[in-house]
Amino acid sequence: MEKVHIKQSPNDNRAYQHLTLDNGLTVLLVKDSCVEKSAAALTINVGHFDDPADYQGMAHFLEHMLFLGSENYPDPGEYQQFISQYGGSHNAWTGTEHSHFYFDIDTPQLSQALSRFADMFCRPLFTAAYVEKERHAIEAEYSLKLKDDSRRIYQVHKETVNPAHPFAKFSVGNLNTLTDKPEQTLRDALWQFYRQQYSASRMSLCVVSPCPLSTMAQWIQQFFSALPATLPAKAPLAEPLYLPEHQAVLLNIRPHKNSERLVASFALPDIQPWYAHKIVSFLASLLGDESDGSLLSYLKNAGLVNQLSAGGGIDGSNYKDFTVSFELTRAGRADTTAILKALYSALARIKQQPLPQQLYFERQRLLHWSFIYQEPADALQTASQLSVNLHHYPVQDTIFGDYRMELPPEALYQELLSWFRPDNMRLMLIAPDVPVLSEAKWYNTPYSVTKLSDTLLQTLQDTGPVAEITLPGANPYLTEQLSLLDKTEHMVAPERIYHDAHLSIWYKADTEFNTPKGHIFLQLSLPKSIADNRQLATSRLWLELFQDHINQQLYTATNAGLSYNLHVQKQGISIHTSGLAANQIQLLQNILQQINTACFSELRFNELKQQLCRHWANSSKSKPVARLFSQLSALLQPINPEIEVLVEQLEPLSFDQFNQFSTQLLDEVHLEALLVGNWSRDNADALQLMLQKWQSQQASPGHKIPAKTYSIAGTGPVWLQTDTDSTDHALVVYLAAEQASAEQMALFMLANHLMSPHYFHQLRTEQQMGYLVGTGYVPINTLPGMAFYIQSPNFECTELYQATVTFFREFLQQIKEMSDPEFAELKMGLTAQLAERDTSLGSRAKRLWLALGQDDTSFDLTGRIISALAKLTRQQFAEMLQQLLASDYDMLLLASGANSGFAHIKTVNRDELRQVIANR
Repeated sequence: MEKVHIKQSPNDNRAYQHLTLDNGLTVLLVKDSCVEKSAAALTINVGHFDDPADYQGMAHFLEHMLFLGSENYPDPGEYQQFISQYGGSHNAWTGTEHSHFYFDIDTPQLSQALSRFADMFCRPLFTAAYVEKERHAIEAEYSLKLKDDSRRIYQVHKETVNPAHPFAKFSVGNLNTLTDKPEQTLRDALWQFYRQQYSASRMSLCVVSPCPLSTMAQWIQQFFSALPATLPAKAPLAEPLYLPEHQAVLLNIRPHKNSERLVASFALPDIQPWYAHKIVSFLASLLGDESDGSLLSYLKNAGLVNQLSAGGGIDGSNYKDFTVSFELTRAGRADTTAILKALYSALARIKQQPLPQQLYFERQRLLHWSFIYQEPADALQTASQLSVNLHHYPVQDTIFGDYRMELPPEALYQELLSWFRPDNMRLMLIAPDVPVLSEAKWYNTPYSVTKLSDTLLQTLQDTGPVAEITLPGANPYLTEQLSLLDKTEHMVAPERIYHDAHLSIWYKADTEFNTPKGHIFLQLSLPKSIADNRQLATSRLWLELFQDHINQQLYTATNAGLSYNLHVQKQGISIHTSGLAANQIQLLQNILQQINTACFSELRFNELKQQLCRHWANSSKSKPVARLFSQLSALLQPINPEIEVLVEQLEPLSFDQFNQFSTQLLDEVHLEALLVGNWSRDNADALQLMLQKWQSQQASPGHKIPAKTYSIAGTGPVWLQTDTDSTDHALVVYLAAEQASAEQMALFMLANHLMSPHYFHQLRTEQQMGYLVGTGYVPINTLPGMAFYIQSPNFECTELYQATVTFFREFLQQIKEMSDPEFAELKMGLTAQLAERDTSLGSRAKRLWLALGQDDTSFDLTGRIISALAKLTRQQFAEMLQQLLASDYDMLLLASGANSGFAHIKTVNRDELRQVIANR
């Protein structure tokens, strides 16, 4: 075992120990006395790039199979049920060159969880019956994404690169690629792949816990020493991602959803060796700037694009795509050459001078502050991030690597810029009407590939800077120094420091996380924004236009560690600012002043109205289960009408009607604010004065709007069929409590907590009824509730419902047969989840704001739920479950198909049900 010094933040009180087992396993142990759960994550340098050519999707398939039984824990559902029972969660993913597995759990069960976790990798069973079952689960997962545009476009990308590069492989797998061959069964191929690829020397493990480091080290030695250790490190990728014929091309791609985008992509080498300089993300900040004089500002003023993003793209161990993506207007769709010329003008402006050190140092300062005042993440986030980082950074930089930003040599910066050339560019034009000649395999994406003309390439090569596109100036929001409140100023809970009929302000100084950050939430109650569906639709458009209007002016704030978000909510419009407390009140004041004076052009009105209607229309093409949940929300939350209703209201809206709405928007405005974080009482008083002054400028202050809620109480079981744009069948079974009490919340939370892993295992793993299967605790209008959901390519909705009822009855019988001590132990996992402390200032601020939204001004609802849970007996719980099964219990079934065979369930249409609910 070796000792390595890992650089950590002064704000990080955790203890770290790095070690390497004799079998080559890299381990990082983290002792964190503040976490209430423990977590572990394992990352292995094996991904879909390693798939055998005749078994594509094998790495993904192996990831699934590892969860389905091991030598010491052969029950295929035991691992998931154990983790869930003790308040934990788990999951995994398979990427291009890595796969990642993780879990968290109540700390007393950590050693048992590690034993199970290790056994998955050391001694998997790959039981023949589950090999057959799980290949159908892979097929269901593949089918679920057939209309997902990210997958569809990704596949076109794969088909238009060097076919010898492993990126070209089909990553997910399906029944065609994962099947027995004449010379080899799938199970034998799975074993062969496991033995050829899975080795401790390719793995990194991170464990985070309040347990002593020595204890964790003993567990790791005990459980993980049996990992296979025979494989050498993998050879680096040798094939280039692109050959010359794959560059300077245009890909026309027709999406499933209605969108129009132009994406310019530049091929870079592996950028990992440059991590200490962050020059790629720095260049992305220059091209993606949104302030006055930016590329985006220039293109928006020309009416060519609505949005721009820079710096994304695929990356791996010998390649990186740097993309600049443009969301097109109608004019932009007609003149993509003008957009490309503007892009090359921006690049020419950047290339005509050395690295702009002032701008570089601004970003360096923010990253330095982020490290110095690093906020703690929870155990699971920490374990996952560090486990992955061990594959990308030297051990000493496992933490610091994400924050390290050292001034690069000028030659390196110029080398980076040298890759941004027309002959090293690929273009994607994504639109419904582009000409196409081919269809991508697996996802049937229509596309075509053409070479870019020499004339265009030369035009772009010769394009120079234009005066209207400049580099950003010095940031006026960036403060020179940060200061922290004294620990003695910490407040246990928010206090209302001001209240009258029109304004209410809550304040909580918080020093626990030792961060210079703060959060401000502001609710503008606007009765003339939510009175009817027309106002609701217009409010959403107003907000789109407003954010479009202020983003350019306030972009410098976001570059100075500040952020802002605006939403249409049940009272009207909410504003949330966050980040460094310095200058944040000024940012909020600037936003409010802009609300007073905002003036929108008819051109932007028409563009964003079309964009919003298109976005809403696209939502009808979402996964069927997502559509059903959206329908549930629309029925029970008046502020969220159906998408079709919003489109119907917005499409005929004229610019004059919109302006009339805007003039009345702030009538009768009421304000409620919450200030949490590194704020002194002087800051709170300054916020109060600013809000009072702003409100005095309005024509008519108003009162808080009473909450308007709907309920299915008294409806009995009803079946509502909703059309979806899919051949899959989908069902959501929603059960609501009869009252919004802590006791009912505890009951429904526990039901969901206990049923969730069993429902998934039975209907998804054992019965293979679908890939998207689960339960959820669904509180709507503060009323607790629970939903079962399932999406299936093969089973009708009535079959899905019958399987759900059968499962529910069997689960109820298990509760009845359980002993009281066993039931008490089951409650412990949920109790531990509820009792978890806030892991960051952000999570605390959001929790407190949510409490205010529920009128929980004592901020003690969670404590009351824990108390109710402690008193809940097995008999009471069983009686509640029995009540939910009653034939007349209020239940809403949202389904993609018709009700056939359930006479006790009334079938209704949407309008009938909405009328019934509205009259309750």
